[in-house]
Amino acid sequence: MSFSGIALYCLRAGSFAAAVCVLYGAVCLLRRKRPGFRRLLGLAYLAALVQITVLRGGVNWQDVLHAARPAPQLVPLKTTFELLGGGLWSFIYNTVGNLIWFVPLGLLLGQGRALRALMLGAALSASIELSQYLLITGLTDMDDVIINALGSLLGWGIYRLYQKRRNPDL
Repeated sequence: MSFSGIALYCLRAGSFAAAVCVLYGAVCLLRRKRPGFRRLLGLAYLAALVQITVLRGGVNWQDVLHAARPAPQLVPLKTTFELLGGGLWSFIYNTVGNLIWFVPLGLLLGQGRALRALMLGAALSASIELSQYLLITGLTDMDDVIINALGSLLGWGIYRLYQKRRNPDL
């Protein structure tokens, strides 16, 4: 995918996230509650993530109901090594992209334990992969779960390093 394609994905994801946050803000106003900044940030992140990974170009309900689903790729790191052998850009786009998209989750979970960030990253990623499979909006791949979980752990580590620099007594 080209840089302009990536920019378009990000723009679409940002627009969807903004719409979800506005809707959440409206619900909060109706319930006379103030939406917390951290909660809004987490909601925006999750909405953007769902848009870019599951919804993408939309769901074709005829396919969901009638089409055969592509077989999931369940062999760990098979796709990653195939991409590495097929060219640097494909490898970077897939691997680094999957890492980057889950770093914010780790940043949001930075106050907890590393194992929690890793497991929640894997669980969220597995949910996305299952949604892609059921809605036929992407290829279900074990590598995505592994790399996304590592991205969440990376985000957790970045948060912890930042906190240590701010407060060396931690």
